[in-house]
Amino acid sequence: MYSEYFEEWEVRPEYEKEFVSLWSGWLGEKNLHKLDKVTESDWSRFNDFIRRLAKDFKIVLVDCKTESLAEISDVESSLSNYTDSMNKESSQFTQIILPELGCVISEEWDYTYIIWHKNNGAVEALSPYVMQSRLKHFHD
Repeated sequence: MYSEYFEEWEVRPEYEKEFVSLWSGWLGEKNLHKLDKVTESDWSRFNDFIRRLAKDFKIVLVDCKTESLAEISDVESSLSNYTDSMNKESSQFTQIILPELGCVISEEWDYTYIIWHKNNGAVEALSPYVMQSRLKHFHD
């Protein structure tokens, strides 16, 4: 199943990107200072998003180093706390698969998650979870 989604540690190129963020679009150079003003409460919206997903979808954790997948039975054990998250290297960012929707969700450095999808309705299905978590989503 790993190879359905990944090719050499990267999400396969046929996937489209939808961005989930605290903001409704890219900040741009003039607003980069907002990254430094993100509070623990703001940041916790991403964990809330994953918790909400776990209630309705099977979540599979990706380990690119071993090219393996593991179903998450206790979502809390896979979430980062605010302090740890601020000090993560990119290789430690979480990547999950929602098999029912055929999509990957990856954590990124700038308070952004990416929903990797194939225009198969995944973004529409996830949109209410994004909004309930007080996040925004957009694409380029």
